[in-house]
Amino acid sequence: MKTVRLLLMALAVLAFASCSRQMHTYVPNPANVPLLKEKNEFKANLSLTNWQAAYAVSDNIAVMVNGQYVWRNLLYDSDSDGDWLLDPHVRGGLIEGGVGFFKAVDSRQRAIFDVYAGYGNGSFKTLDNEFSADSIRGNTNYQLRTKFHKFFIQPTFGFSHKVVEAAFSTRISVVRFYDQTMGSKVFENDDVRRENFLKLGDKAMPFFEPTFTVRAGYRYIKWHGQLLISVPINDETYSGYQVGDFFQPVSFSTGISLNFGQWVQDAKK
Repeated sequence: MKTVRLLLMALAVLAFASCSRQMHTYVPNPANVPLLKEKNEFKANLSLTNWQAAYAVSDNIAVMVNGQYVWRNLLYDSDSDGDWLLDPHVRGGLIEGGVGFFKAVDSRQRAIFDVYAGYGNGSFKTLDNEFSADSIRGNTNYQLRTKFHKFFIQPTFGFSHKVVEAAFSTRISVVRFYDQTMGSKVFENDDVRRENFLKLGDKAMPFFEPTFTVRAGYRYIKWHGQLLISVPINDETYSGYQVGDFFQPVSFSTGISLNFGQWVQDAKK
């Protein structure tokens, strides 16, 4: 029931986000969902803004490393307001690593359960929506910036085949913001939002991040797509504004997935 309630919260976040101009100081990175099966298997997911790798060090234990860099200047011009979901001015990212347990749960080794836990560190910066395009060039008076520590745990159940893979994950991320800075003109006429931004570092913020992952191709290389929804579990500290103002509520990533494992080689036989 708790998972259902959190999913309903996620839908509410999307509804609120459609009514507000976006200004994000946290953009969730895609979940690394490797679905490994055996010792020495290596898998990597690559896109323009995200890089993920996982390696099985034993029959049930694996390590992962993930990188993210968000820069949307190629998608929007300098005076763009973006769209109903994305902040066009956000820039930043993170580096994280983790360790996990994986196991095939059927006799054909196609159904996989795994769980990973890890830590990351990163930062993001963006612009107050009140800036004018002509005045912002080289000007930090309208800039917001925050750094953060992130801890996560990520259980996943999925299906892995040489042609197609699909998985559902329920990642919990606990993010601790620190070193928030803002320019002199940020929220110049809105003391409530200015105070709320400074409150981000008061305590750790947990996020519920359900994730749907699909891959399709053949053996070593597949197309990779993932939808992730990010919902603050407890946001009463930040009353007075919509949660989508500072936290991007949904992301979609796509790229290629590379898999190097003995079972992939044996699949052609």
